[in-house]
Amino acid sequence: MAVTLDKSALFAAIEAFWETDGGNDRGVEAAIAAYLQRQGLTAFNDMATRKRAALTAAASRSGTPA
Repeated sequence: MAVTLDKSALFAAIEAFWETDGGNDRGVEAAIAAYLQRQGLTAFNDMATRKRAALTAAASRSGTPA
């Protein structure tokens, strides 16, 4: 499966990374969100964000790191 890289979406992702305060983790999250938004995949990003939050909450309740 060949996927063409959308350079404008990649540029938006790079900009989001560098404009984000809070360290590399936040920057990477912002870059991924910006890329997915530019590709029209925000529903996928929203679903992943909700699942990640649910996993973090479950891990904190059980005392194991997420």
